[in-house]
Amino acid sequence: MPENNTILFQQLFAGEQLYVIPEKTVQNEEVSVEKKLIVAPVAEQVVSAVKVEKVQEPLHFVPNHRVVILVDDCSDADQALLGKILTAVKLNLNQVDLVRLADLSQMNARTAFSQNLISHFITFGVALQQIKLEIPLNPYQTKEIKNIRFLFSDALSELQNDVEKKKALWKALQEMFL
Repeated sequence: MPENNTILFQQLFAGEQLYVIPEKTVQNEEVSVEKKLIVAPVAEQVVSAVKVEKVQEPLHFVPNHRVVILVDDCSDADQALLGKILTAVKLNLNQVDLVRLADLSQMNARTAFSQNLISHFITFGVALQQIKLEIPLNPYQTKEIKNIRFLFSDALSELQNDVEKKKALWKALQEMFL
């Protein structure tokens, strides 16, 4: 204890008994501490890569002719039959748009219908729901909606050898064109 503090204590505590508590001195010992990097286990998180693609609007179907014929597939025999059918209603393959379902399903057909670019739409074996048109059609019955005449028929391959279906188609085509 320094001498200055002793004099101060004597003045402050005159007449009282004081005890001096010896201070413990700590020797400076070098303590070696082993430094370890402790890494807590972290749950692995797998982040899947997100591929961002620009969504391209579907192309708009713009027909070259006012008569559009939709087929699922068209073999040479089917095309020959279609040529005969069109000749019966005074048309030929060069006067119509023959569209395959695979081609039209990649396009937006609604604009062609809403802008009255089509006057006659015949589908052979393809329901209109497959091209996202909610128009219910009965086989071999024409239906007119907003100045567009629709006709649903069986596929051309089914018509090849079925006389009854050919007669029903002929009757509907007469109503539609003649």
